[in-house]
Amino acid sequence: MKQPDFSLNQGWWYPAILSVILLLIVLFMRKKRINWVEIYITFGVIGYLVWMIDMTIAVPFDLFDLGNPQKEGIPEITLFGIIPSCLSVIYLNVYKDEKKWFLVILFVILSLILEFLTTKVGLMKDYNNWYSTPVHFIAYAFFLPWHLKFIRRILG
Repeated sequence: MKQPDFSLNQGWWYPAILSVILLLIVLFMRKKRINWVEIYITFGVIGYLVWMIDMTIAVPFDLFDLGNPQKEGIPEITLFGIIPSCLSVIYLNVYKDEKKWFLVILFVILSLILEFLTTKVGLMKDYNNWYSTPVHFIAYAFFLPWHLKFIRRILG
């Protein structure tokens, strides 16, 4: 029987375990400010956007190396499709206008720490984690609050 052509690189366990933890948080957290439809839409939109940004910016400009560049695997699925989506859902669930800047700073720092750990376990190579700071800041400060308002306006 032929083995699947699927990459399990050094440090693959880190995003896999982190994804499971974040998915469990999303599933079992008390839904304070976001409902299941908003979670579903946010999960899909953020996962899609992160994959598209990776494919149109990170890959062509070779911004970083993630495992084996010839293969896709669990690290890519989790780092692009699951982790950012879960963090976005958790952020929107706790988001309040009066706590906006505290939460933005908290989630930017959390995202940078999680990304830093990706480099420390040897999964992501040749990347300066500070490059992501403006992206995280824009996502948490502006895009995600707008995104939730947009969903609610469309759904009525």
